[in-house]
Amino acid sequence: HLFKRPKKLQSFMFMQAIETLVVFSNTPLDFFDDLRSFTIRHIKYGVKSEYVKPFGKAVMQGLEELAGDDWNNETRQAWWSVWLRLSSCVARSLNVGTNLITVSLVNGDLNKMQEAAECAPRGERIAWLTKVEVNGTVMSPLYWAIRDGKFKIAQFMIQDLLTIRADRECYYYGREQLTASHPDLVKVLCNDSPELVTDFLDGLMWHSQSVLDGRLRVNYYIKDLYADPEQMTDAWKSPLAIFALEGKPEMFMHPVLNKLLELKWQRFGVYMFVGVQLWFVLLIALFTTGFLQYGCHCSSTMIAIRLATGALSALAFLFMSLIILRQVGLGQTGVVHVLWVRLHVPRLLLNKWNLLRYACMITTSISAFTEGCWLDADTDTDTDTDTDTDTD
Repeated sequence: HLFKRPKKLQSFMFMQAIETLVVFSNTPLDFFDDLRSFTIRHIKYGVKSEYVKPFGKAVMQGLEELAGDDWNNETRQAWWSVWLRLSSCVARSLNVGTNLITVSLVNGDLNKMQEAAECAPRGERIAWLTKVEVNGTVMSPLYWAIRDGKFKIAQFMIQDLLTIRADRECYYYGREQLTASHPDLVKVLCNDSPELVTDFLDGLMWHSQSVLDGRLRVNYYIKDLYADPEQMTDAWKSPLAIFALEGKPEMFMHPVLNKLLELKWQRFGVYMFVGVQLWFVLLIALFTTGFLQYGCHCSSTMIAIRLATGALSALAFLFMSLIILRQVGLGQTGVVHVLWVRLHVPRLLLNKWNLLRYACMITTSISAFTEGCWLDADTDTDTDTDTDTDTD
């Protein structure tokens, strides 16, 4: 069943097999560099290690027919020697990489996947479902299933990993292992299989079956979604940011993301938001008083208000400039196309309101320190000094 392809394609594959033998004989390091991808590819085809021996006989028979009279015992022994060494490496790799999990993935059989998970020892079940090793390469069965479009199997794996189990010794819950072995899981789910996001989020919460005063006790396991700021300096790469940038709006209707937003808002979001808004409200109030309502007055009070407006605007400009420089240094930029020019803009300025604020801080600072009353006061001081000198 492995050779249902056209004859021309089979002949091409035969020549590739011969080329592999030659590469193995001349430059074995190049062969071993490609062995991992070769093994993974053949596991996906459903090739088993016991297929190697009959395939070798077919290759040798094909070579004998092609060589004709040039085929002798010496030639035969040389080719067989190379083949035996190569086939032992391939067979060993197939044996290591072929287990119940990979077989069920290759066949796309959900029932076999469930049986494979049930066969795993309780303490190893999570490891079986989070990684398989093929010739030294660790692969994710979950990503394998998602990228092959086997979403039912992927759904089972997520639900099984995020199910809480227990025995006499301890509890078993695969959240930590899942997120540790799949650091980009949220991104993959949002882009490749958004229908599995609900199953993933459901597995991050537990609720009691008993109702007390009309309420249920719920535990949220969102440590990995919360993202420790000390470990993740780029907030735009946090799971919540990925949900916002690449997920669907309806995902935020889930209780887990609601709780995550609530925690972030209560712990620091509300303070940052109120602080920034109060700063700009104060600026607006000072600007309105000093430049609009009493713009023609040159009293010392009005001059002080205008200077305060300029100072606060300059501080805001400096703070935003530091953020911009930091984002440029860390490569936290986005691409903006202006006509035919492709510009890399810091993330802070990708928001049009932040861009307008940045421009307003520049113009307000300039206006405050170059306004007429301030310059006239300096001129009057110089004139008074000259008059006093002439009088003397």
